[in-house]
Amino acid sequence: MITGTAPSPLAGQTRRGFLGTAGIALGALAAGCTQRESLPPADGGGAAALESPVLAEQVKAGKLPALAERLPKVPQVVQLVAGEGQYGGTLHRAQTEPTDNASITAFASAGLIEWNFEATGPQPSLAEEYTRSEDNKVFTFVLREGLKWSDGEPFGIDDLLFAFEDWLGNSTLIPAVPVWFADADLKLPKITKQDERTLVITFSQSFALFEKYLCHPGVSIQLLKPKHYLQKFHAKYAKQGELEAATKKAGFDSWDQYFVDRADLWSNPDLPVLGAYKLTSAAGSGGTASLERNPYYHKTDPAGRQLPYIDKLQVQVLDQAALDLRASNGDLDFQGHFLGYNTTQVYLQNAESKGFRVLRWKPTASLLALAPNLSHADPVWRELFASKDFRFALSHAIDRDEINQALLGGLGIIRQPVSTDGSPYGIEGGGTTALEYDKDKAEQLLDGLGLKRDGELRSYQGKKLEFTLTYLDSNFEIPRADAFNLVRKHWAAIGVKINLRPVDDTLYAQLRMSNDFDIDGTTTPEDDWDLEPVWFIPISPNSHTAPGYGVWYSTGGKDGIEPTQEFKQLFSTWERLRAAESDEDRIAAGKAITQQHHDNLYVIGLMNLPFKPVIVNSSIKGVREDEPKLSFYYGREGITKPEQLSFTD
Repeated sequence: MITGTAPSPLAGQTRRGFLGTAGIALGALAAGCTQRESLPPADGGGAAALESPVLAEQVKAGKLPALAERLPKVPQVVQLVAGEGQYGGTLHRAQTEPTDNASITAFASAGLIEWNFEATGPQPSLAEEYTRSEDNKVFTFVLREGLKWSDGEPFGIDDLLFAFEDWLGNSTLIPAVPVWFADADLKLPKITKQDERTLVITFSQSFALFEKYLCHPGVSIQLLKPKHYLQKFHAKYAKQGELEAATKKAGFDSWDQYFVDRADLWSNPDLPVLGAYKLTSAAGSGGTASLERNPYYHKTDPAGRQLPYIDKLQVQVLDQAALDLRASNGDLDFQGHFLGYNTTQVYLQNAESKGFRVLRWKPTASLLALAPNLSHADPVWRELFASKDFRFALSHAIDRDEINQALLGGLGIIRQPVSTDGSPYGIEGGGTTALEYDKDKAEQLLDGLGLKRDGELRSYQGKKLEFTLTYLDSNFEIPRADAFNLVRKHWAAIGVKINLRPVDDTLYAQLRMSNDFDIDGTTTPEDDWDLEPVWFIPISPNSHTAPGYGVWYSTGGKDGIEPTQEFKQLFSTWERLRAAESDEDRIAAGKAITQQHHDNLYVIGLMNLPFKPVIVNSSIKGVREDEPKLSFYYGREGITKPEQLSFTD
């Protein structure tokens, strides 16, 4: 058996626009800053020193049981980055989207297992013991004894069975089992309650990625459903008449909508949780979300002091300009996600006077790219986009150096979106295909395809080459409209016209899911794409490259558009990766997928950011000093184990 490892000790706005308004806006924001409370005095010893004074007061008042009754028998010990911290304080953050639960996954996630500090493999968490079989089929979890939800109710195997059988296994709530929990037949694996603390999950086919999915905070937290609370909103458990009346009163049309609302960690303060913090008030549009420490959290520091050290989180919803201004004014305590890259120079200029540091973490899913719809509904364009020479011509026609100098001061990393050299799936020379700006070569490739000029535009089978580039407008990384306008100029020079179409989140998703777009402008991941394979393999309708193929694959060929032979090969290699019995086989398949993308250029990359700025209040300790990835797959800021962050004054 292979056993989970122990924790490690090291376990917007353009710059010109921003600088033009910085003086006025910073002054205005300074007047409205949140008053920061003083930390309570450090306790000299005794039982209270093992928990926050806030909780100690509640114990004294009889509102909470003693700490020993709140912790599991064997708590999870977190190795500290910068030594023991003191209790207290409120950590301030911000975000641009009111419904985004990024602060939950970063600061308040939980799971049976979790990433080790290096994010290279798993370590036990809610599960005190964890093993997997050599063939990646059988996964066994032994829960810590005495775990409790934030309301004090016991957490156990029955809660997990509720999540697996009554949530994932309910076709009304989840019409199709998600890729991160599906067996070979796209159904649930076998789930066995061995005893009150032991759960065994058995797949009929090797599932090489299951361990990684369970470490992913965005996945792991979804599997934690408090049965004692949520069964009141589930058709299997609640009385039909009462549930129908409650659903109608809450303003929903059906019980499943009501259930989803009640199970939302970011909008329902009544939902019991297992993470370090619990929502006490939701943000809403333009508001502020508040979270407070979970008194039953299962982790301690090496001295047995319950974590987290910090008592509260406040997360304000702002537009991008206001968020960057607050960061520049030192009003955000620990922020990487949502932070505008183009304001970095202002952060650096203000850091010392405003009491914060600027760290440089590694960017992920930030490589701006263009994805021609390879499953286009129009068979003429589908045939053209399927031509490698056409995609190579489009790539060679882009002057990336001009875009880099104009938007990133020449600091951008120019490459194509494939796995990097440091990734397990990286290959030698990966990401260098057709990068050089060569207008003559682009013209030759188009001529070779018979794309004759008809005035300013070329034509194919009697249709002029005029396309729409659809994208979500965003300036917090590489300003998309600015970049795409330069691409429009470059492609016009070779007889290809693109019209820019910025859309909102809802329409953007609808257009992709309905296969109704020409070219998608988006940021893409390079590494860890196996956790979200749709970026590299169109296995579902939300693919950015070929949603019609995704429908075909996900329906077993019943619907959608039948893929070309090379994409069928891509599907085959993906299935080999997913079902690998060893890491060696998985990595070999991953490299083959990278090689196929490298050779064929299914997605045309522009450039990546050189780093992601991360703001850290100078009085906070515990933030790692290396340059980790600010990755969704690792919980973004959560990669530094935020439960052990503390204020020094």
